[in-house]
Amino acid sequence: MTLDQEKNAKIVFNNGIINKRQLKNLMSCAFHNYGVVKSSIIADKVKNLTFHYATKSGISLSIEDLRIPQKKRSLIGLTNNEVETTEQHYEIGNITNIERFQKVIDIWNNASNFLKEEVVTYFRESDPFNSLYIMAFSGARGNISQVRQLVGMRGLMADPQGQIIDLPIKSNFREGLTVTEYIISSYGARKGLVDTALRTADSGYLTRRLVDVAQDIIVREEDCYTQDGLLKSELINETSPNLSIKDRMIGRLLARPLMQTDTNKLLPRNTQLTSNLLDELTPLDLDQLKVRSPLTCNSIRSICRNCYGWHLAYSKLVDLGEAIGIVAAQSIGEPGTQLTMRTFHTGGVFSGDLTRQIRAPFPGMLFYKTAEAANLIRTLHGTRSFLTKENVTLYIKDSKGSCSKIELPEGATLLSNTGQKVYTNQIIAEIKKDANLVLEEDSKTVYTNISGEVFFQNIKIEKILDKQGNLVQKNKNPGLIWVLQGKRYSLPRSSELVAKLGQVDTNGSIIAQKQILNNYSGIVKFSKASARNEIRILNFSLILQNAKVLLFNNSTSGKKNILKFDDGKEFHLEVKHNKAIQHGETIATLVNNSYRTETGGTVTYNIEKKFATKKRKGPGKLFSGALYWIPEETHYIESPTLFEKLKAKNNNFISKGTEIIPKIFTKVSGILQINTAGQELSIKPGELFKINSTECNSMERSNGFVEPGNPIISDIIAQRLVYVEFIEINKVEYILVRPVQKYKVAREKEFFLNQNFFPSARKQNFKIKTVKKIFLKNWEHVKSSEPVELLNTFLTLDIKNNPSKLQSRFEILQKKETSFHLQISQYEVLKVDDLITSYSNIHNIKTAIKFLVNENQYVNSLTTLAQLEIFFPTQGTLGAIKNNAANVNEILILQDKNIRPIPHFSKIDELKIQVGDLIRTGNQISKNIKSEYSGQIYKIDETNVYIRLGRPYLISEGAILEVESGSLVQRLDKLATLIYEKLKTVDIVQGLPKVEEILEARKIKNPCILAPHEGYVNVRNSKIEVTNEKGYITAINFTPRDKIRFSNGNYVKLIEPLTDGPISPHEKLETLVNYYYYLEKLPINEACRHSFRGLQLFLVNEVQRTYLSQNVQIADKHVEIIIKQMTTKVRIEDSGDTTLLPGELLNLYQVELITKASLTVNEQAPFYTPVLLGITKASLNSDSFISAASFQETTRVLTEAAIEGKKDWLYGLKENVIIGRLIPAGTGFKYYQNLELQTIKPNSIIQAQIKNIKTTVLQTRFNQLLEK
Repeated sequence: MTLDQEKNAKIVFNNGIINKRQLKNLMSCAFHNYGVVKSSIIADKVKNLTFHYATKSGISLSIEDLRIPQKKRSLIGLTNNEVETTEQHYEIGNITNIERFQKVIDIWNNASNFLKEEVVTYFRESDPFNSLYIMAFSGARGNISQVRQLVGMRGLMADPQGQIIDLPIKSNFREGLTVTEYIISSYGARKGLVDTALRTADSGYLTRRLVDVAQDIIVREEDCYTQDGLLKSELINETSPNLSIKDRMIGRLLARPLMQTDTNKLLPRNTQLTSNLLDELTPLDLDQLKVRSPLTCNSIRSICRNCYGWHLAYSKLVDLGEAIGIVAAQSIGEPGTQLTMRTFHTGGVFSGDLTRQIRAPFPGMLFYKTAEAANLIRTLHGTRSFLTKENVTLYIKDSKGSCSKIELPEGATLLSNTGQKVYTNQIIAEIKKDANLVLEEDSKTVYTNISGEVFFQNIKIEKILDKQGNLVQKNKNPGLIWVLQGKRYSLPRSSELVAKLGQVDTNGSIIAQKQILNNYSGIVKFSKASARNEIRILNFSLILQNAKVLLFNNSTSGKKNILKFDDGKEFHLEVKHNKAIQHGETIATLVNNSYRTETGGTVTYNIEKKFATKKRKGPGKLFSGALYWIPEETHYIESPTLFEKLKAKNNNFISKGTEIIPKIFTKVSGILQINTAGQELSIKPGELFKINSTECNSMERSNGFVEPGNPIISDIIAQRLVYVEFIEINKVEYILVRPVQKYKVAREKEFFLNQNFFPSARKQNFKIKTVKKIFLKNWEHVKSSEPVELLNTFLTLDIKNNPSKLQSRFEILQKKETSFHLQISQYEVLKVDDLITSYSNIHNIKTAIKFLVNENQYVNSLTTLAQLEIFFPTQGTLGAIKNNAANVNEILILQDKNIRPIPHFSKIDELKIQVGDLIRTGNQISKNIKSEYSGQIYKIDETNVYIRLGRPYLISEGAILEVESGSLVQRLDKLATLIYEKLKTVDIVQGLPKVEEILEARKIKNPCILAPHEGYVNVRNSKIEVTNEKGYITAINFTPRDKIRFSNGNYVKLIEPLTDGPISPHEKLETLVNYYYYLEKLPINEACRHSFRGLQLFLVNEVQRTYLSQNVQIADKHVEIIIKQMTTKVRIEDSGDTTLLPGELLNLYQVELITKASLTVNEQAPFYTPVLLGITKASLNSDSFISAASFQETTRVLTEAAIEGKKDWLYGLKENVIIGRLIPAGTGFKYYQNLELQTIKPNSIIQAQIKNIKTTVLQTRFNQLLEK
């Protein structure tokens, strides 16, 4: 613009608020029209202007600025009414639990959104200079979501599992939260914090992988001279995301000339599509558009300038040497990093607007032409509606004659009938938003709110095996599970029902009886406690006749009772009177023990070599045989100063009674050994003999026993059993001959036990037995100066027959006034009191016990000892009797409150109901009377209809039934598990993993089935058959779990989904290559290119759709560069006559050259199939092994490269950085500056390339032959 033009230019004055969007548009306009310099000047001036007035205004934020809209109270009231209506629909069985949940969620979500709009309107109209409003909407800080939570309502929150809690937070932060709301709020806040921490790392790692896969993509040439490109129909169609033509076309170059229809102007090839140019083109021109794209570029390991188009930072053609791969990677990765923070900013608040709602603008009458092409469906909220298959126009007329016209697109849901009255803001239709909705199977359990009897209505049961192999009952069609009110009670197992069905309770009437039987015969004994709380049957007992019990008052004297035998031996009783005892338990311990030593020492059970015993006895084991004791007195010296007061020297002989240190006298005579480290003094009794020098060499030095008569050393013979120990004193060797004490332990009984058995000596369930137990291990060394008890004699109980129901008890039996004997009895114990109290407490039923036997009466087994009488638990009628799976009788008592009368004012013949019918609230009883209750018609008389109250639960098709018809249930018992498909919302928390799933080309669970070719589709013999126009039929197997999306006879296109589920990219690629190669008969390389093209466009759209769901826009070219890197490899299936290996991955252009070389010399070409690689695998399969090794699996990559003898030509950016060369930003092009394009002899170049490859292949084969 010249100076004169600037002077004459018309200045436009806009008087309006400049918010964040206006500033963005201003800077965008300045940048594109006037360049960087002027744009930066404008930005500086705008900054100075705004800072000046912001400072001057002195805006501050106080709590008074948080203004709550006045409409909030009325809105919350209306919403509560709507929720209450939904709950009533659920209670009468009109909707399922899932539909109720979804409806409540949507009601509150709509209320929250409406309040959000009201907040903005309130600020804009009543307080436009509010500091909070200025701050949030100028783009300084905060957003509408945060403002809504401050002054609107906090809204719905998610629990830790991601499930929405259907109790919303109605308060805002200005009003303050209740305790319940605070707890719910904490759930969402915690989830937001955790997601922020975890997702940020995921996003950073995704960026790194993207950079690695695309780092070698650099603009290396001006033009690749490709004739290929993308048509407008490929970029903009029904499957593409919601982007405008301008968004997808701007900055690209034309792939072929375009004739403008209105001006007849020819736009040449490689014309840059600017914003102004796109505005000038008519829709007819746009349909003929074919643009260049990175996907169709022919450059090897790069993309040419013309295929890339504009550099979006300055809206000019990209420069040579630009690292566009890294730009693309960061353009995709950076929004992911930013969007993970959104969860934190919203604090975990749910924002799931999946449908756009069409509301009535004013009250009136709704009219529309009845759509023939519409299906009757049930919505997520349980309401019946029409799903339109074509465009529909709605008309709303009010009473004044004014009319409103609303256009609905195909696929909209109509919620109101034609001719129906509508009110203001009523939802009359819904349009699904273009979101990537993925369905996942989920389940929800239905619990009963009341106890009662179960009835099924319109439910068809099918028995199937679940995933775990269990047999379950499945509902085949929608129906009702009724729970008719009543109080359920469980009777004791094996009780006998006395009352009859329909019996009415009279005072004290018995409902059931249970007999208490004994399993064993014996004498009846009642507990001597306050009441007869237990019955004991004495089945077996023994009395020790030749011993008496001497009683002591244990509490005062602390002495144990004594068991004194007739021969004078005494035992301490270890068990108290009337205590239960087990097999092997000690009853008494011998008082005078002969197996006590004078001092410490070492014990052994044999006189062989040390540790020679095969079975080492442990402490407390039964013992018989002989014990050998080697005495050794040991004293522990606590203070080191006492060693100075020692009155004897180390290794000296001292006699018995010597005072070795003050106040400590020895108990034995022997050699004194001092261990200062262990602070011990030990005296080893025995005689010391010096070893002669002649015997010194020949003698075996091992400690051990020497039996009487055997030589110890040459001329010294053992007179008795001794223990020999070798010791060294002052470097002279001695033998210490130590005495051994032998204790014999007899195997036979030492004394007689006279035992008297009841009922007879033949039947001996148990007896008392004498045992000797040792307490020391073999060769255990006891360091002590006190006596040691080696072994003792015990009386133990030896039970031979011990049935689990019998209990053994120790008793002291009084025969005379002063004569007491030991008795052990075996009882069967029946705890009557526990039976009564436990049953009464659990089931709250009144019971009584009636005894039928007397004390000391002898009874045979299975005699009725007593009878438990169970009374009616409450006043009412016995309504049902059921024997459940655990073989327990259950009863249902109908109370007066369970039955309600309704006056009918009609003749009985005129009533529309009969006894036994199930009716719901609002159903007609007679012509003018509707039922006020839900339940079953119990009785009809002249004036009233009596309804037994009940609760219906609507159960959807495919639900798993947890109860049977006629069974009795308690409150909160499971009735059924509803199986339903839940929408996975594409929030960015789920969206980032979605992007990662696409870019890593992961296998998808439960994908949909794709049409293998176009044609008519039908289901025959459990197979989907697709028939094309030539009569070619393809049959596809499918499982009952696959939900079919077509009607028989429909026409489907190639790769159109036939069943519900996400599309698997791998299956899509396989389907496409099969179609192009086998049906279209294209060469394999052309089939691969066409298949890759279809898959590339699909993947680009999927990534874009995920980002657009969060209002993040990324230029197509960035995504296209990454997708191209993933779709360049093919897998060799058959190597033909080449040296390639099956399974080898190569670039498509390399295989094409090898194929041409093979065909030139009349050899069989290789056969290959296209492969989709994830970004990680694509990085590891790059041509540069240095680049791959720097990314992941370094050792493996370098090892394989070394074995294969690979060369790295450092073509990419990253290798040069690693090796230490300069970054080739625009360098390396000097070689190409003076070259001219050879268009005359293109065949000569191809022939030269083929010749080189042929030579290489032949040379390789020749070398292999030489090696052989």
